[in-house]
Amino acid sequence: MTTSPGEPATPNTPIVTAPADEESAESSRSVLAPLRRRRVRKMVGAQFIAETGDGITLVALPLYVYERTGSEVLTSITFAAEMGIGAIGAIGGGVLADTFNRQRVLLTSYLVRAALLAAAFTIDPLLAAVALGVLARAGGQADNPSFDALVPTQAQGDLQQLLALRRLIQGVSISVGPAVGAFIVAAVGPRTGLAVNAAAFVAAWLILRTAPGLDTNHEARRQQRAGKAAGEALAEIARGARTILAAPGLTRLVIYLAATMATIGVAHTAAIVWFERDLNAGGHWFGLSVAGYGLGTVIGLYLAGRHQFTWPLPRILLVSAPIYATACAIGVATDTTWLLPAAWLIWGIALGPEMVTGEVFIVNTVPEAGRGRAYATIGVAITIGFAIGYALAGPLLETFTARTVLLGLSAAILAIGT
Repeated sequence: MTTSPGEPATPNTPIVTAPADEESAESSRSVLAPLRRRRVRKMVGAQFIAETGDGITLVALPLYVYERTGSEVLTSITFAAEMGIGAIGAIGGGVLADTFNRQRVLLTSYLVRAALLAAAFTIDPLLAAVALGVLARAGGQADNPSFDALVPTQAQGDLQQLLALRRLIQGVSISVGPAVGAFIVAAVGPRTGLAVNAAAFVAAWLILRTAPGLDTNHEARRQQRAGKAAGEALAEIARGARTILAAPGLTRLVIYLAATMATIGVAHTAAIVWFERDLNAGGHWFGLSVAGYGLGTVIGLYLAGRHQFTWPLPRILLVSAPIYATACAIGVATDTTWLLPAAWLIWGIALGPEMVTGEVFIVNTVPEAGRGRAYATIGVAITIGFAIGYALAGPLLETFTARTVLLGLSAAILAIGT
């Protein structure tokens, strides 16, 4: 999660609220400290495996399309379909998170996505296989609100560390998943990656079901709301959007996220073409680039999660935006395959403080009972931004070279950040 470019209500917002006598001890804790609790280990472990599987699909599915068709437009459409359908899933996922037991939502999602990916691996027609893969990849947007809303309920005086841990684990999965996907693509082809992903979701289900009772907050109220009509469910979605709009900082966060994700969507598609067509280096380098970014976020989050930040979000963003833009430009400065993964590694490291402070800001701004819908609204913004970027990528890459597109993104990222 990234931060809002809007100024917070007070000069030092957001700072995690904690009793005065706990602040010093909390600030010195390691971001890994919450892992001492068995329930936390199982919760984040299951989601780590699931998100690692998503990283495999992120690499394997579009490369499968590009290798079968050689079309930049069809590849970008595959990316865009994942995000467009994911936006719909995120809307429904927010209602599910604030209505049903959030742990059960996750368990159901893991099994459904495993079945979809197993079917995608066995079906031969490209369109059918891609459709199933897109549904499985988009399903992650439907269960993300449940997991993100569940995480803060496990805090025991270590909210910032727990939130940083969640994003740290996510960063590791972003690194490990594409790296595994790159290895599979290089070894046996992209289609096999879909089968590996199915196994990952089964493993996530097995781990999470061994930690019963994770979701106890407001469960009775949520169960009572489970029988509401579809019209009332739509009203719940609207209330989640109003929660975001009522806080100026969150509103600007949504706008910033959508614009930033659009640039990243273009960058993903351009990177595939850059490696496959321009450098003739193999699509697995795209997976390694995404893995480099994920490794960078792990490093950045680990370092950032150990400190309490007093800078407001705009100041942090003004420092990090030029780093993002420079890294994007350096990645394609020469025809060197390893340069883009190295540049995206730097990009990820610079993201750490932004992610930590932004996450705390969301939790401190939105009441617990409505966080599922709030996270869903933010998830919709992210997926729509990605979808727009992926949709634009195909026509841009047919008109300009991949290097030109990536260099142009450097200027766009700098403008959005500042």
